[in-house]
Amino acid sequence: MARISDLNERVNELARQAAGGGANRPYMQLLGLTIERTSRRLAAVQAGSPDITDLCELLTDVSAVQSTLRKHALAQPSYAPGRIFEALGRVRRKTTPDEVFDIAPAELCAAGGFDRAMISSVRGSMWAPRLLFLSDGQDSGFNRELSDYISDLQIPLASPMLEAEIVRRRLPALVQDAQYEPRTFRPLMAASRTQEYVVAPIVVGGAVIGLLHADAYLSQRPLATADRDSLRTFAEGVGLIYERAVLESRLAEQRERLAETFRAAERILDGPAQAPVHLPGPAIRAAVAIPDVEPAVLLAAEVTEPSVREGLSQLTGREREVLALLASGATNAQVADQLTVAESTVKSHVKHILHKMGAPNRASAIARYVRAENNERRV
Repeated sequence: MARISDLNERVNELARQAAGGGANRPYMQLLGLTIERTSRRLAAVQAGSPDITDLCELLTDVSAVQSTLRKHALAQPSYAPGRIFEALGRVRRKTTPDEVFDIAPAELCAAGGFDRAMISSVRGSMWAPRLLFLSDGQDSGFNRELSDYISDLQIPLASPMLEAEIVRRRLPALVQDAQYEPRTFRPLMAASRTQEYVVAPIVVGGAVIGLLHADAYLSQRPLATADRDSLRTFAEGVGLIYERAVLESRLAEQRERLAETFRAAERILDGPAQAPVHLPGPAIRAAVAIPDVEPAVLLAAEVTEPSVREGLSQLTGREREVLALLASGATNAQVADQLTVAESTVKSHVKHILHKMGAPNRASAIARYVRAENNERRV
């Protein structure tokens, strides 16, 4: 009887927790009625000498409680699009790319029901954990050690690592039995003690710039494909928000530079107006007269170059993509990040571009490319 009484207490506690989690009303009403009936039957059995009939009826009531709890658990989806979109709305309020990255793990845990979430940067062929959010805080020694461990971690994205495949295919994954999965990064699995996790790429402008990992380390609840799908939706939203924040930051910088240019122009124009004007005499004006120059002379002064159009036509699609990024002001490292390739690969592309275009340096190649683009627009 003591074991049955203890079971009844646990059922009541589960019911209180379920009610606090926003359960569906019909299942909660059914659960309340079933628990009340079970309590009455238990009281009746404890009042006198129990017989087989009473115990069977009590067992039936306990089974009904278990069935109701099971229905309640199934009624609560682990993938809640509404919560994911609400979390993305809060992320959207951040104004800089760094702020977007910093808040994403906490919002992911709150929306997806995860206990831990980690956001990482992907640069070329390296994966670097950036921030770990722990729902139970950073106070425990284990959490501090784990945060310290990932702070300086640099992980090569080499085959057959699972994350390397995720970056290549740009698809999420559910990793079960992570401690024995040979494609995981074994040192991180040992340090985090995770058994299961979900991971999804953060894609910006067609390139993977980061990864989101999440698990249920504290609750130990089994992860499902719904968790993977919710993480995928969240990661896609973070990628769009991050890209928008980057564009807004660049636009703000360009506006400031343009405003400074206008201010400088105003200072130049205001200078002569405030200075006294001294006109030269007629003899001096005749001495400094500028002779007319024939247009043909100006054209002859230009350096003869190979056909820009012909040079561009020899470039591959990837080489044209690299040249366009260089023309936008990107460095070799930034081009490598955008295209998710090694910096040495970008240097090789640049070398081939210069050779095919007959350009002595990248500045000349960029100038020819821009001139050709402008000509095409005018046509």
